[in-house]
Amino acid sequence: MRLMLNSEIKALLGVIRDELDQDQDLYVVGGAVRDALLGHRINDLDLALPINPIILAKKIAKHLQVDYFVLDDDRHTARVLYHDHESELFSLDFVQFTGKDLETDLENRDFTINAMAVSIHDLNTLIDPLGGRNDLQEGLLRPCSSHALSDDPLRVLRGVRLACQFNLKFSSALIDMMLAAAENLPDISFERQRDELFKILEGPLPATGLRDCYKFKIFDTLIPPLLDQVPIPPSPPHIYSLFEHTLKVVEQIDLLLSTLETGEIVDNATHWWVDDALSVLGSFSLGIKSYFKEEVTTGRSKRALALLGALLHDIGKPVTLSSGEDGRTHFYGHDQVGVEMAWDVAKRMTLSNAESEWLRKLVQNHMRLLTMMNGEGLPSRRSIHRFFNQTSNVGVAVVLFSLADTLATYGETLSRSRWKYELAVSKLLLSTWWEGQHTVVSPTPLLDGNDIQEKFGLEPGKQIGNLIKALKEAQACEEVSTQEEAKVFIQHILDNNRHSGGAV
Repeated sequence: MRLMLNSEIKALLGVIRDELDQDQDLYVVGGAVRDALLGHRINDLDLALPINPIILAKKIAKHLQVDYFVLDDDRHTARVLYHDHESELFSLDFVQFTGKDLETDLENRDFTINAMAVSIHDLNTLIDPLGGRNDLQEGLLRPCSSHALSDDPLRVLRGVRLACQFNLKFSSALIDMMLAAAENLPDISFERQRDELFKILEGPLPATGLRDCYKFKIFDTLIPPLLDQVPIPPSPPHIYSLFEHTLKVVEQIDLLLSTLETGEIVDNATHWWVDDALSVLGSFSLGIKSYFKEEVTTGRSKRALALLGALLHDIGKPVTLSSGEDGRTHFYGHDQVGVEMAWDVAKRMTLSNAESEWLRKLVQNHMRLLTMMNGEGLPSRRSIHRFFNQTSNVGVAVVLFSLADTLATYGETLSRSRWKYELAVSKLLLSTWWEGQHTVVSPTPLLDGNDIQEKFGLEPGKQIGNLIKALKEAQACEEVSTQEEAKVFIQHILDNNRHSGGAV
């Protein structure tokens, strides 16, 4: 296992080296060294030196003709914002040693795999006092010290993320340390916890990461209502207990998305339902990949939000649990209760209003397709129009969620006929979203608000909006196709309203 740095990184380090004063020490540390050993793409550089780095950072930024700013005055940390040859943002973080020398700095870090360094003057010699390279080779996540996690309890979440990202097992000492440190997570801001959680959701094996979040009592602080799901047993047709079902939905939507985004079977998935999904929905690979890559708020994708929505979709069930006269467990209205609980979770994590609303809409509509999926024929244009009118830009996520929910409900008991029918419905919905935006999803009304007010002598108000909504549905259903037909349609609604004494 040796360091692998591409020519662009080497050239960039050469530029930095040329700006150093004579005999000045500077070291590449942390994740970049780890990734270089693994042969992974390096997306940022952490550089440590024994003195305040702000003057050096300013010189580097001036030479590269890019921006820089001070991240932390107290800890003497500065960031230079560089763009690589692919125009991807690439940050250079300069930080002063936390301690008297480099070895002390490395000992003060979180995990041994992040506590390696190379001198900018000698990129071929690894500085590894804590055995991080051997831990990488052994697939082991080990703390740098006995106080590594108590120094910063957020490292519990980071440990979960790193274990998933690099397929590592926790050292026995680390497990006890993470459980102990998790008790102090209430002292850590929810923003910092949120950022690590989203990195888990964005990374590989998110369901495994969420299981570990439960194991290490992270949810006790971050999403306490999830714990109420744990004791609730399966309720037919569900074959899993409630909390296990929740994690299975996350697992299945991640598998479906990974398969459909790449257009090929991934992670050695051999289940027939994955093959069927790729066969039926594979033509949407580019659209699905683009849709879930979009960011509702900068830095957090729809994919991660969809996985968080999957984690929260049944959060209202424990509150609404009841036993019916039929002897079965029921959760009447759990989706509506869950909507408000999901909103509270989003606000607790200080998600943006746009993200919170997106998440709430997914939870609110997570059962929206049950009727369609339990039908005998494919849904009508009217049903499809109403579905997307209700779900808008969350609709595609609801479709993929619904498939994952079915897989997590039935498991091995899922019949192929049911699965093929749900895939057929999903295909129709997705093809309509991408090919029928202007004909079914949201047709441009043949008459706008001004037209309707002028033609029918109406005042501005809610009535106009309702008439336009009805007109768009009629156009989507191909009941109206010209302006004259639109006028007749509106007049018919108004006449019926007058005769019935109601309101549109």
